[in-house]
Amino acid sequence: MLIEAASAFLTGVLFGRWWVPYQKRRGITSRDIYKGIDGVPRAGGLIAMVGAAVGYVLASASVAAALPLLVVAVAVGLLGLLDDLRGVDEYARVLFPVFLAFVLARAVEVRLTIPMVGLFYGATGWLAVLAIPVMTNAFNMLDPVNGFLPVANVVVAAALAAVAALRGQIDAVRLLLVHIAASLALYLYNRYPAKTFNGNVGSYFLGASLSTLAVLYDLVPYLILAGLPFVVNGALIIFSSGGIKGREKIARPTYLRNGVVYQDCSSPIVSLVRIVVADKPMEEYHIFKALSATVLISSALTTALAALLKLLSLPI
Repeated sequence: MLIEAASAFLTGVLFGRWWVPYQKRRGITSRDIYKGIDGVPRAGGLIAMVGAAVGYVLASASVAAALPLLVVAVAVGLLGLLDDLRGVDEYARVLFPVFLAFVLARAVEVRLTIPMVGLFYGATGWLAVLAIPVMTNAFNMLDPVNGFLPVANVVVAAALAAVAALRGQIDAVRLLLVHIAASLALYLYNRYPAKTFNGNVGSYFLGASLSTLAVLYDLVPYLILAGLPFVVNGALIIFSSGGIKGREKIARPTYLRNGVVYQDCSSPIVSLVRIVVADKPMEEYHIFKALSATVLISSALTTALAALLKLLSLPI
């Protein structure tokens, strides 16, 4: 397991040493609004995708065994990369993961175990695949500050790995450790102050990768619980904006003044970041710590729930 995870981490780190300056040379950059710096590479998430792809192949019995995971996660990641480079319609960004989710459901047996209740097959089990478009877009909606997205992926994936270990799903543990390692490689470049942003390629790949693993290994309810801050944030934005809309089409729920983030009371949009700064305006790093704390709490409670069910001999 350590060799596979280490391979994913080192591949991501080494690829990043080329990819970050390459983006600068080709002008694939954005402005860091918190620091007032132009020219920050904007598609750093490709680092995680390349690292994870190598690790997933090594952690699987064969390339064919890794194919369902790779096809879904990499295809969605490439959609995000295309959006970073050229722009993609918001409905295409939502519907493409839905299409891939149902393709996956046709290709593999889908199961859905509800904690404390038991296992479902068939049509009910198909509900599990909806985690792929839901979590992919939820991850994309909550990538506001340097370092948060890769750190959140490490924490949520660690919670899922703990649940898989309690179930004895060693193959799932191996792949989740690869996901953690690839996220850590990205964190080295995205941590404050970021050398590169994650971009949609990062949020889309990480969301699709983690949710596909959850579908394949029947971990969807635990993914929803551990990733609850992402789900809540996505629901808040969609309902307060009146539907699925691109970032450029909605009024920002916060505004920046002298490096400090304030809630914008004139905006109808509600987001997790707005709630975090509602009581007290915060700088970027303090928002990072607050958001990371929410994911750490939800992931710790998820792991504790699985451990309790195991102790009580109830369905995990």
